[in-house]
Amino acid sequence: MGKRIIKYIKKILYCLVQVIYSGDESCVICSGYSEESEALCTVCRKKLRRSEESFYIGSSEEEYIARSVFYYSSIVKELIIRLKYKNDFICGEILAKYMLESVKNNYLEIDLISYVPMTKKAQKNRGYNQSEFLAKYLAQFSSIPVICNLVKTEDTKDQIGLSGDQRWDNMKKCFEIKGSEFIKNKNILLVDDVITTGATAFHCAHVLKKNGANNIFILTIAKSNV
Repeated sequence: MGKRIIKYIKKILYCLVQVIYSGDESCVICSGYSEESEALCTVCRKKLRRSEESFYIGSSEEEYIARSVFYYSSIVKELIIRLKYKNDFICGEILAKYMLESVKNNYLEIDLISYVPMTKKAQKNRGYNQSEFLAKYLAQFSSIPVICNLVKTEDTKDQIGLSGDQRWDNMKKCFEIKGSEFIKNKNILLVDDVITTGATAFHCAHVLKKNGANNIFILTIAKSNV
């Protein structure tokens, strides 16, 4: 019952935000003029650095194909920070729309959408999981269901400031699956906000594959250099 009440409250808050921002013609980044249907002005949109090519994470023994919509710089960085740390779901919706565009343009054959989880403690402290927000937006407008069965079992060190090898070691053995029967032979889109070394996404994909998933495609808003 409690979870349903929280879900309804979030939905009401989301609707209120839409009402408040509807008709607002100011760019969310620079406050300059923006067309009514766009939350970013033309100047800010031109600063978005597209990441056109897909890439692989892992090794020849086990690797997964990944794609990022943008490079982690300038406007994209600001949008992600606002979503991740400032509860700015308007910025989250802007980013999710670009991710949805990528999914449709690349004609991926997907059965389910998953996302990188947080521990219960971390999610309680933040109030939400930004990757879950993005995944549920994609599900809403693609008619592909979200599956919430990836679990992060322990808090890890913040990845910021860690070397590449430390990032990989930091993520080992901290993800599990519940309800593995739901992913058997399914093609899964794994969603996250930023990919750097790929350690987090790889270990999530590994657990999905180990528990019977068919193909895993990784999609993030942005990719960053270590």
